[in-house]
Amino acid sequence: MKVVKAFLVALCRTILASAFWLSIRLSTSLTVHGIEHDPCLPRTYLGMTHKRDIDPFILIPSIIFRHGWKEFTGGVRFALRGDGFTRGFLARVTSHVPWVAWALRPLSVGPALRWLGAYPTDGLIRPAEEWVREALALKGHVQADTLLTSTFLQTLAQAAHLPVETVGQQPLARLLAWKYHTALYKFTGPEILLATERREIERQVIARIRPQLEEITAYLWQGGSILGSPEGQLSPEGHLSPLHAGFWRMLRVSPPDLRILPIATIYDFMTTRRPRIFVDFAPVIEHAPRLTHEELQTRLRRAWLLRTHFTCTQLASGFLMERRYSPLREFTFDELTHAVHQHARSLADAGRHVDPQLLRLAGAARRVRGYLAYVERRGLVRRGTSGKWTITFDELVMEVALREVAYDDVPLLYAYHELQDLLSVE
Repeated sequence: MKVVKAFLVALCRTILASAFWLSIRLSTSLTVHGIEHDPCLPRTYLGMTHKRDIDPFILIPSIIFRHGWKEFTGGVRFALRGDGFTRGFLARVTSHVPWVAWALRPLSVGPALRWLGAYPTDGLIRPAEEWVREALALKGHVQADTLLTSTFLQTLAQAAHLPVETVGQQPLARLLAWKYHTALYKFTGPEILLATERREIERQVIARIRPQLEEITAYLWQGGSILGSPEGQLSPEGHLSPLHAGFWRMLRVSPPDLRILPIATIYDFMTTRRPRIFVDFAPVIEHAPRLTHEELQTRLRRAWLLRTHFTCTQLASGFLMERRYSPLREFTFDELTHAVHQHARSLADAGRHVDPQLLRLAGAARRVRGYLAYVERRGLVRRGTSGKWTITFDELVMEVALREVAYDDVPLLYAYHELQDLLSVE
């Protein structure tokens, strides 16, 4: 039976990895750099920066095909956020396409993910839908206003265009209906629950967190490897986030010879042309549990930033953010192209990784043309006369809710934050 299971797991992983590889290659231009730094050794934590929900699916094909048969049968396993194993996850990550989200909402990929070697990592910041499910499992079909705060009931009422009294008087299970989905997908802590009921439900979630970490560390002690995100969340504002508490708890009980392989991902997303994605593997950090928190965080952050590629999105956004202080706030296409090209050349000369297209003037012009079309559609610049472009934005404000990201709402500022992070190391 073990041989049969190993064969089936290998077959499914091969199919999924091939599907991920094909879908990414068809929709984007993907460059993987430095994969030779992956030692393919046991007890390795592959620590990725986290920019998009699709990050793991971009990495899985490269890792699986590099590690060979050992990987196809489950050598590297994946630590994914806890709500990825529950019903509604597929709908949440496709919520920007409502009809797709509606169709996928009843499905749960949790059992399949577990069978393929993925581990859930729960936390107290989770979609509101998950808190409602936790309350329902513990309290049953009680009236909604006996468990949920008036503030959250008001949020649900606004989403469904119903009086708050009507929502509050419904059985808890009815709040999982599609009409409330825009409110249910928001990440939140247990504060949406009434204080008198919160602690018991919160304890139910906390009771699952320790066994999940123990399962991951047990696999590391057995000689396995894990792909995960030390940040524990998507980058909300473009800056790298501090390493999260769950990562430190895992590290504290991990094998002393655990090595960390830093993996950085960045997107050239501000374009009307084909988006470009760069994945960079950095040299491993050996004996990570023996390092102090400060030393490991510094080394990991430095490895990520030094290896990350600069793209047109970041360099052109830096130009616009600085040019907005100019009295005329104008520039030409050639001026922006030369600025991006020259900055890219100087970074490459200093040993930094840069999108190779930007190192040729013609390539830089193509990327800048797609960038300008993108920011013009967003109303950030306006095409004028005599080949002039005018900056139309003033001070940009970024307000990001829990576990949300701003790359789509405030892309220019998000990209500028990425640039500032990249330039902060030498």
